[in-house]
Amino acid sequence: MRLVAYRSSDAPLLTGYRLPDELLGVRPADWSDAAEPHRISEPRERRDERLYVVRDIAYVRYTDIDWASGQARLEIGPRAGKGRDDPDAREHGEHGEREGDLLGALVDAAVTHGRRVLNLRRLHGWVTPAARPPLAPLRAAGFAWEAVVPRGCWYAGAEVEREIWGLVAHG
Repeated sequence: MRLVAYRSSDAPLLTGYRLPDELLGVRPADWSDAAEPHRISEPRERRDERLYVVRDIAYVRYTDIDWASGQARLEIGPRAGKGRDDPDAREHGEHGEREGDLLGALVDAAVTHGRRVLNLRRLHGWVTPAARPPLAPLRAAGFAWEAVVPRGCWYAGAEVEREIWGLVAHG
């Protein structure tokens, strides 16, 4: 799986049923079909942000980049029809085996690109436990829980906590 630079023809990847700013932005299991999809903004001339895509699969955004310390916040947004949105990809339980393989490959590609191409040593992102995101791909890539932010976002009509998950690359 290879990350490439975003181009305007990739715009459909930027819209989906996901929580804003989420590390692994899959559609929450109880997300209402009546809810408006979330759209991230197209890239601007910002020194602290890079937007890439895996063609027809997902976007990967590195934002709040601190080039001096080598860290950034990471967001991965699979396209609608990939991951949890794709009924054919869910064979075993809530997060199917093929879904886990796809999400795992996406997370691995994002981490590898961040380390090797952008020279980032630390990646972190938001995880909203109330949305029941798949955590196995994050753990497999080396991400770990770091902190809880009470009332960190609005979800399903209530303020819920958000967690910060991070990865520090050694060597």
